[in-house]
Amino acid sequence: MKNCFYLLLLVPCLALRAAAADAPAVKQASAAPSAVMPLPEAPSAVIPPPAGPTADRLAELTKYSAERKPIKLEEYLDKVAASNLAYAAQRYNVTIAETVVAASKLFQNPVYQFSGARDLTYYGRQALPGYYQYVLSQTFEMGGKRTKRWLVARKNYAATSATLQSFLQNLRLDASAAYADAIALGKVAMQFQRTATLLRELLLAQEERQKAGDISDVDLLQTRVEVRQFEAELLNAQAQANNAELGLNAFLGPKFSSTHWYPVGTLDVTPKTTELFKLLFSAIRNRPDLIALRHQRDAALANINLEKAKRIPDINVGVGYMRSTSSYNDTSPQPLYNLGVLQLSMPLPIWNTNKTGIAAANAQASQAQLQLDDAEVKAGVAVRQSLAMFGSAHERVRLYQSGVLKDVDAALEKRVLSYKRGASSLLELLDAQRKANEVWISFYTAQIDHARSVIELHRSAGIWLVHF
Repeated sequence: MKNCFYLLLLVPCLALRAAAADAPAVKQASAAPSAVMPLPEAPSAVIPPPAGPTADRLAELTKYSAERKPIKLEEYLDKVAASNLAYAAQRYNVTIAETVVAASKLFQNPVYQFSGARDLTYYGRQALPGYYQYVLSQTFEMGGKRTKRWLVARKNYAATSATLQSFLQNLRLDASAAYADAIALGKVAMQFQRTATLLRELLLAQEERQKAGDISDVDLLQTRVEVRQFEAELLNAQAQANNAELGLNAFLGPKFSSTHWYPVGTLDVTPKTTELFKLLFSAIRNRPDLIALRHQRDAALANINLEKAKRIPDINVGVGYMRSTSSYNDTSPQPLYNLGVLQLSMPLPIWNTNKTGIAAANAQASQAQLQLDDAEVKAGVAVRQSLAMFGSAHERVRLYQSGVLKDVDAALEKRVLSYKRGASSLLELLDAQRKANEVWISFYTAQIDHARSVIELHRSAGIWLVHF
């Protein structure tokens, strides 16, 4: 028996000696420093690079169709919601929150304990009695902790769901803005195309007039230079329009991003309402980011009750069975017997009554309320700013549509007729063409600013829908 005892003491000593042998040895500093710095040791194992995409995934990412397909805004936004990978990743936050809610309702696992003891001093018939004990215990949470923890998890789940809605709303509005940009740049490219077509026709007419001797070679060269310059600008405008159309795929998943989509529609967009009171009411009531902050505030308030409930100690109840072996020791003989075991334990809240936890919960609740108040104030400011920007953009568009576009087209048409009759010079005609081009491009710029102002007005007011 003594040998067994010594063997038990020897085991941890051998374990400590093995751990000391595994530790890196400390090198002693040399008296004379070496002139050559030692090279760093090569790593014992090279970490392999992460696995790349599979062949099917690579084929999906590199697939592209050069065919252009039309798509309406509503259809485009539906595809964005169905295939956007960032939104799909954000949805897992709701799944995670659901698992937290489910976990908050679970009871603690019971604990199974086994213990035993035997005499190490005597052996054989003189050995004193030993015993074996089996106990199954369960902790019972007191003070309604489980219910209060579930309420906190439910509030956090609601906040996560509202945050997901906010992400989707911003995603839809950002996609709508990209859609509007593609429409506007397409119209700009069409305007450059009309200008280039007009100048090509002018160049052909100039060549005929030069052959007839009506104009000099200088006028023909000037016209040719202007045509080449506008063709270069046309190529740039077409490239920007093409890039804007390709940019629509950035909001789509691999399932739809391999197709070249182009928008169908106009930039004649109107807000749902322009009444300040209705916009403010919609923002405070419907903006999902504010709804998320309210749920976070409620979760912080519910957490105060949970922290207060933690002041009540939990009770641990256990039942078990103990068996004592028989002993024939001459001094203290003992028969075999069995015992039932009942355990009841609980911590005494003497030193820690969870005052710090309650104080922290109160501070978090106050912080959450201030964050909500700050967000509501900023939401009101954003609504007023967006409404002001919309009013300015709307007036710009109305100014162009009230007669500026008709006037500049009429002026250009008269300048062309005047040049054909010889009453105007080539420089006057080209200047009129440039002015008409600038006016139309400014009009399209005003239209995209107007569309973006409507989008931002809806964003600040918590309105989802935008129609082009």
